[in-house]
Amino acid sequence: MIALFERVLLRCIEAICLFLLLALTASVVYSTTMRYLGASPSWYDEIASMLLAWLTYFGATYALFLRQHMGFGGLVAALPRPLAVALTLFSECLVIAFFAIVAWYGYAVLAVAKWDSLLSIRWMTLDIMQSVVPISAGLMIVGSLLTLPRTLRNAALGIDQEHAEIEKAIAQAERENASLTERTT
Repeated sequence: MIALFERVLLRCIEAICLFLLLALTASVVYSTTMRYLGASPSWYDEIASMLLAWLTYFGATYALFLRQHMGFGGLVAALPRPLAVALTLFSECLVIAFFAIVAWYGYAVLAVAKWDSLLSIRWMTLDIMQSVVPISAGLMIVGSLLTLPRTLRNAALGIDQEHAEIEKAIAQAERENASLTERTT
């Protein structure tokens, strides 16, 4: 059930990232075209920067769910197993605490930001723009908690996720190569 929840949440974040990327692309193409035609939209700079910020935060959240963020997996895998598990647990607690602080203060900023709006789109208040901070921080906490058992298991087994993914990709390429060789002979 937890794995299903994780997959659904990951697909939702993926969809949000895709939507934000398409919206940013559309706004850039539209603005570039209109600027070329001499009618540059006044809202472009603010909307593009907001979409880029949101895409960055949700992209980082997506990377956290996939455990593709920067880390020291090789170093942890080289440590004795009890120390690797302890270090992994400690680092995960630090990450969760950091994002809890970010979410807390990000939420506190929303109370101040709700009284100000964008210059070009007056109805859009800054709390809408800034809400990505507590939202993504909360999602990162959820992602850390959902992937924690797998991360601890990998630390206990001495598995470096990056090397495991490389080995998996090599094995898949070898299978495809063998399949291609069989078809050509």
